[in-house]
Amino acid sequence: MLIFIKCWKENEMYPQENGKKVKLYTGSYNAPVVTGDGSVYLGKGEGICLWEFDESAGEVRLEKSWPEVLNASWLTLSPDGKMLYAVNELDDYEGTMGGALSAYHIDARGCLEADSILPVMGAAPCHVSCDGSGGHVFTANYNGGSMSCFRLAADGGLAEMDLQLVHRFGEKENADGREGLRHPVRQEKPHVHSAAVKDGFVWIADLGTDEISCYELEADGKPGKCAASVFLEAGSGPRSFAFSREGDMLYVTCELKNRIAVYRWEKENRRLSFVQVVSSLPEEAGDAESSIGGIALSEDGRFIYVGNRGTDTIGVFAVDNDGLLSPVQWISSEGKNPRGFILSPSGGWLLAANQDSDNLVVFERDPDTGMLAKKRVYEAGAVVCLLFEE
Repeated sequence: MLIFIKCWKENEMYPQENGKKVKLYTGSYNAPVVTGDGSVYLGKGEGICLWEFDESAGEVRLEKSWPEVLNASWLTLSPDGKMLYAVNELDDYEGTMGGALSAYHIDARGCLEADSILPVMGAAPCHVSCDGSGGHVFTANYNGGSMSCFRLAADGGLAEMDLQLVHRFGEKENADGREGLRHPVRQEKPHVHSAAVKDGFVWIADLGTDEISCYELEADGKPGKCAASVFLEAGSGPRSFAFSREGDMLYVTCELKNRIAVYRWEKENRRLSFVQVVSSLPEEAGDAESSIGGIALSEDGRFIYVGNRGTDTIGVFAVDNDGLLSPVQWISSEGKNPRGFILSPSGGWLLAANQDSDNLVVFERDPDTGMLAKKRVYEAGAVVCLLFEE
């Protein structure tokens, strides 16, 4: 039974779930990785870490780490919560000229037991998602410009790669003079940044080609033909997705232009329609060197949160009844490069990981206004992704 505190403390913005403690996993960089501009980054991470998060106090406590897991830059769970999948963002796993995908069993304490690891056959995998049936997982391979689909074994381990979709520049990607408008360094080739599953489709964001597309999952769980695709303004660099609960609105971060693009998805007609684009930065930021990264939508669908890396802020946007965005707040991330962040299961907190300052910051969240207030700061080396148990 959940007991809600009705007498607020002075520094509490609203009631929290009393005494509830949940497991939190973080992934980090702990081996050399080639960044988007071609430089090599070596983080001070500890692989995958298991933390305990106290929903009543907004406190985290490190329980265990697995430093042997290399460059775990995105994590996801199986639908039953018994398996954890991590991409290993490497350019060469055991001579395959690409990274890897790892699978772990989760025991009753939340600890991980290695099950299997397979090459993704594409360099720098940076995102992974699992379908609703627990039959397949999908990786986005950034430097490989590809999406890999893996069939899962009965116990949730990795069986084999079923399919790979490789993007290349072609006639449609270069139409209307787009090839001359792309970023000369960041968009020199396709860069698949996300492969997200939602309601029977896998959605792909290609930062290099400025295209977002979706593929319907067939009866065998593998992607079929492309159901819909659109090209964003040249030089946008689509990176990450957030979906409305109903699945009819799609929010896309545009890394290279510091924008959030909003689309309406008509599933029955397989149609994507442009709705809105807003800046992720305030007007006073001017031409500040920054790039938008992750995105999160509150459970009630009323607020969106984005990370601005460079200005090092978390942007808060209200979502109206038509799905349109309006700015509410920009708050310091209390560090450098807020790449990974997540809302707590209660929705009462936002946890942000600042990759380049090696810290994890807990913000208290007002559910009525969506606004954030800093609560606590913890040391956490080169964390780039966060995942709560389900």
